[in-house]
Amino acid sequence: MSDMTAMELDEASGQAPRPLRERLSLGPFSDEWTAADWIVGSASVLLAIASAGFFGWSFVVSMKSPDYFQQAALANMPPKLDRIETGSIDVANAMPVPQIVRLSEPTPADYQIVMVFNNEALLATRNELMRVKVGSIVPGLGLVRTIDTEAGSPTVVAENATLHGAPATR
Repeated sequence: MSDMTAMELDEASGQAPRPLRERLSLGPFSDEWTAADWIVGSASVLLAIASAGFFGWSFVVSMKSPDYFQQAALANMPPKLDRIETGSIDVANAMPVPQIVRLSEPTPADYQIVMVFNNEALLATRNELMRVKVGSIVPGLGLVRTIDTEAGSPTVVAENATLHGAPATR
């Protein structure tokens, strides 16, 4: 009897054959679902599977290469082209700036060390305050060769002189 189809069973029992929809029925809810319900339900299941796959993939990638997503985001960013930061200038449209006019060129004796920080120094004369670092050219001192704070008092060694600051007080 297990070899008989549903249609043969209906004929054997003396009942009229059931319609195809009834024979393929998936349960009590199948009669209530419309085509739109099936489409929405199928799309929901596909979306859930795709989401799980995406999150699984992103988890595996982030475990194998933690910087992958940050590097990908930075690679897609346009370069920041600020004319001031890059140092390029447009000479034709440059804004005029005042020129420093000194009555006389400062001498090494005119300078004092105000502060030393992060391999930079603030040097002061009677009329000016300058921020210098190794490689700067300072009027009267020349090229700054080293800036040192390790000896207990700040020292700026330049081409024409060596400046010593007051020892740090604690």
